[in-house]
Parts: sequence; C-alpha cells; structure tokens
Amino acid sequence: MQYYNNQNYYQPYYMPLPDPEAQRRYHADMYKKNLRRTSNGLGALLLVFIGLELVISVVLSMIATFSGGIGIATDASFDLILNGLVSSVIFFVAGVIYCLIRKQNFSRLFPFERVGGSMLIKLSIIGIAFSLMSNYVVDLINGTFGLFGIENNGGNIDVGSAPDVLLYILVVAILPAFVEEFAFRGVVMGVLRPYSEGLAILISSAAFALMHGNFVQLPFTFCCGLVFAFIDIKTNSLLPSIIVHFLNNGLSVITDILTSYEVIDMAEANMLYGGIFAITGILSFVFIRSIISEKGNSFFTVDGGSDLITFKEKVKTVAFSPAMIAFTVVMLIACLLVMTTGVL
Repeated sequence: MQYYNNQNYYQPYYMPLPDPEAQRRYHADMYKKNLRRTSNGLGALLLVFIGLELVISVVLSMIATFSGGIGIATDASFDLILNGLVSSVIFFVAGVIYCLIRKQNFSRLFPFERVGGSMLIKLSIIGIAFSLMSNYVVDLINGTFGLFGIENNGGNIDVGSAPDVLLYILVVAILPAFVEEFAFRGVVMGVLRPYSEGLAILISSAAFALMHGNFVQLPFTFCCGLVFAFIDIKTNSLLPSIIVHFLNNGLSVITDILTSYEVIDMAEANMLYGGIFAITGILSFVFIRSIISEKGNSFFTVDGGSDLITFKEKVKTVAFSPAMIAFTVVMLIACLLVMTTGVL
C-alpha cells in the first residue's frame, strides 16, 4: 500500500530512537495523529454539507413564501428542488473546494479505470441484488419498530404532473448516482483509502447512511454503501457504483410513478420487486461463483493498509475524532426529528 508523503498521509522514516520498539510506537502515534487530522477534515466537510444545505434551504423557503412560490408549478416540484437539486449542488461544490484546499489528486480520488463489459454487467447485477435485499432488511426493521408502536416516517414525495415526474427522475435517480458517488465513494473513501481499503469502505458507507438523515433509510443506505464502495475498490473505478446507484434509484422511481398514476397497486409493486430480486439473486449467485473461479477468493478481500496500528484502532481513531463525532450527533438528531415528526 502506497502512502503519500504530503499533508494528508504519513510516510514512515528512520528516527534515531533508542530501540526498534520505541521507533514503532513513535510511528504508530504519528500515524494515528495524521489519520485523526484527516478524519477531522472529512468530518468538517460533512458538517459544511449539512450547514450549507440547511441555510440555503431556509433561504429558498423564505423566498418562495414571500414571492408566491417563485413561479414553481407545484409544491411537489418545489420540494424536489429544495431536497434534491440544492443538496446535489452543495455536495459537488463543497467536495471540489475541499479537494482543492487539501491539494488532493483528482485522478486518484475519482478513478475511472477501464472495466470489461462482462465484469461490469456481473457487478451491476450483484449490486442490484444486494440493494434489493437491503430493502427487505429495512422492511424487517420497520416491522420491528411497529411492534413497539413506533412509526418510522420516511416523508414520501408525492409525484404529481408530468413536469414533476421528469424532475423526480432527475433529482432522485440521476443526480444522486453521480453526486453522491462523487462525494462518498470519491472524496470520503478516496481520502481514507491509502490508510486501509476496509476502513475507507466502512467509514464512507456509515457517512453515506447518516447523511440521508432518516432511520428508515439508515440500514438500507449503509448496506448499499458497502456494496458500492467494494465494487469501486475492486475495479478502481467509480463507473460501476454510479450505474448500480442509478439502477437502484431508478427502479424505486419507476415504481413510485407507476403506483402514483395507479398503473399498478402496492401489491403488484411488491411482486415486481420480488421478481426482480429473485432473478438478480440467482444471477448473482452464478456470477459470484464465476468471479471466484476466474479471479480466486482474493477478489473478495481488501487491502488492510499499514500495520502500524490495528484495523480496530483505525476505526476508533476516525469514529472518535471530534469533527466526526459532531457530524454523527447532528445526523442522529436529524434522524430522530424525521422519525418523530416526519419532517426536518
């Protein structure tokens, strides 16, 4: 694993210390210090995302209130713009500024190595299967909440007129596939990847889940994040996760539109989901065996990075950095607000 000898990564070097153990402890401490600094930077970036989104959303709401909706056709379309377009722009702009300030290598954070067509199809279908499985995990958790009288509200968006439908597809299916992959599998995972690929996958997935600010989506987005991140790591390309992200969101959007226009009812929608899950699940089993046969079991392992500190210590260093703690607390409060009130 290569470490970059700049402000973001620690490059061990010889120090005239009394004994090898003292040198090891010194470099381990320096490594943790550097990882904590990197984590605080990422935590600060995520807090900036939240702060800017809140401020801009409040400003737009005030403008809409005092100007009669600023010419937007429906409340549904305004909600889509407020919750989707604004977030996408903030994620992208703030991420670019962070990379420029931290002097990150864009080609390393956002790799697009060529992926063979066969492998791309296999990974896409495997990704869709795991994403659909995550939906069933969400249903199970929500059912458990229901046993205790807790309604885990998700704040569904009402799909209205034709312009709303097009806006819904853009905001829910297309933009997140690019912007969220840029932010989480690009910036967050890319910055942490030199320390440990496993660490980068875990932390980027947790941040991705928390950023959605909704207990309904938390287990689903975390599981999806793990799949998206793993696929990107193994292909060294953001393209597969962008495709899987788009297909997953697109399936949800199409189902919402069809049920909203009463083309199908919820029972038929569930049957559609179940059928797609069954087909992709069977194909995934076949494709995973094919990949193992072709590349060996090592394909499903990730690089642990430097052994100066253990993986557990790396996770604790990131998770308990002040900025990451602040981000986690803020997003958990947001999740509670959504669960208890249905709005944020």
